[in-house]
Amino acid sequence: MILTKQENNIAELVAFGFSEKEISGKLFIAESTVHTHTKNIRKKIDARSAVDVARFYILEHPAKFFLVSMFLMLQLFMVFTGSDFDVRQPKTARRSQKVRRYES
Repeated sequence: MILTKQENNIAELVAFGFSEKEISGKLFIAESTVHTHTKNIRKKIDARSAVDVARFYILEHPAKFFLVSMFLMLQLFMVFTGSDFDVRQPKTARRSQKVRRYES
């Protein structure tokens, strides 16, 4: 189940969710060439769809997806803990600053 370098590059881009048209633009190759490579990848790993190709690539290269998974875990933690961070100043604080400017 050895993929060529080009097939490996294409499998990586499929795993990151790019379409065949987007992959052809990134790698500067014809869309039909990308289609042929993805077809060959699916034959080699006995996959039925791009989802199977992505799953195969992620399981073969977990280090590339470790950082992404940690970021998603952090986001889930923030959502479920209900942490609310408001970076903007409240409207009342803005009004009081304007009032102070006019008073001076």
